[in-house]
Amino acid sequence: MAKIVPIKENHLFSKVYAKGKKASEKNIAVYVLNNYKTNETRLGITTGKKLGNAVQRSRARRLIREAYRLLLKKYNFQRPYLIVVVARNAIVDDKRKMDAVFYDMEKAFLKLQAFSEDNKN
Repeated sequence: MAKIVPIKENHLFSKVYAKGKKASEKNIAVYVLNNYKTNETRLGITTGKKLGNAVQRSRARRLIREAYRLLLKKYNFQRPYLIVVVARNAIVDDKRKMDAVFYDMEKAFLKLQAFSEDNKN
């Protein structure tokens, strides 16, 4: 399994927010920007304090990471990207969490046309 390379630098988050393309769904918002510096896709996750307490925010991050892992098994990206996923309030309220987060993430990436044409791994 490929390791998820995180975005930790604040300037990269700001760059993706300012210049990237955005797609919003019920549980998440996804920002995508081409990564010209390296040839690896990096993932950043944002969970604000309005989302809930630390337990709820951590659970939201775990759900997003797992949905991203499942998505990588199913699809190939066109090129290396900087991806920022923002958890929305619905991610805490939704009862069938994993399926809903995966479906929303897949739908957002399809809207952003981030997957390659061959699609399947």
